[in-house]
Parts: sequence; structure tokens; C-alpha cells
Amino acid sequence: MTSATRTLRARRLEAAALELFTVRGFDAVTVDDLAAAGGVGRRTFFRYFPTKLDVVLGQLDDALAALVAALAAVPSAADPTSAARQAFLQVNAYSPGDEPVLRRRLALIETVPEVAARAAVRYEAWERAVALDAAARWGQAPDELRPQVFARVVVAAMRGVFTVWLASPEAELRSLVVAAFDDLGRGFG
Repeated sequence: MTSATRTLRARRLEAAALELFTVRGFDAVTVDDLAAAGGVGRRTFFRYFPTKLDVVLGQLDDALAALVAALAAVPSAADPTSAARQAFLQVNAYSPGDEPVLRRRLALIETVPEVAARAAVRYEAWERAVALDAAARWGQAPDELRPQVFARVVVAAMRGVFTVWLASPEAELRSLVVAAFDDLGRGFG
């Protein structure tokens, strides 16, 4: 099986699982239900997702890796706000076809306490990545106040963007990200 096939199968399993979670509720769905909905056996499901939580949250890990790469690609002369803006716009460049799955994932993260608690750990990793980048751009240590506050504000702003986007089906995600960074830039420019 090629990695492209694996990725396609994983995405199909993920889409089927997120739909099932949305319809029946996260707690009511078993791994056997997820495997059946994805048209695979239990063992095959576990090759792609160690737990049902990973179906919802695994993409956050992939997006973190993409964020780190995107931040590294921004020239070092860019200020932290500009660098974060560019990186978050790149990481959140979803095609219209991917948006329904993203909406389901984010709704689960916002409404299921167990998922929200586990997502918080992932958001801390995002904060660390943003703090490391900002600290390097400011010539400071990552554990100093300015990079720490900046990182937490940026990640909180992105979470706010997603909350507004979920509540406003007509809103365009990219426009919300731009607006959030415009506001942040006035405070961190």
C-alpha cells in the first residue's frame, strides 16, 4: 500500500468517523462502529488511528508540523506577527470540499469535554511552537514573558476564529484569520 493510498484511506475513515460522531454523539460511537462506517475491520482502523480520539485530534498534530514548517519558511527579518499571520494562513488554507469535515472536527473539539481536554494539550504544543519562533525573531529566550504572552494570544485568537467560523456558516475562514491578525498586529506590531 502506498502512502498516497494510506492517506486517502485514512481521510475516508476520518470523514466517516466525524460524520458518525456528529450524528450519534462522540460517546455513543465505538471503535467497531467507526471501522464499520469506514468499511474496514477493527485492526485496519487501528493501523490509522490508535484511539477514536485520534480520529478527531490527529489532524491537529499534522497541522502543528505544517505550522512549524511554515514559520521556518518565513524570512527571519519578518516580525513575529507577520510570520504567524503567514504561517496560520498557510496552515488554514482549506479547500471548500474539506470544510465540512473541518467543521465537524471543530464542533467536536468545542462541544465534547473529553475531546476539548485532550485538544488543550495539543494547543499547548502550538503555543510552544509560536513562542519559539517569536522569541527567535525578537532575540529573546522562549520562556520570557513577551514570547509566552504572544504565543498564547495567537493561539487563543485562532481558537476564537474557529468559534466564530463554526457559528457563522457564511463566514470565510481566511477572512477571519486575516481580521484576527489585523487586530493582533495593532497590539504586537
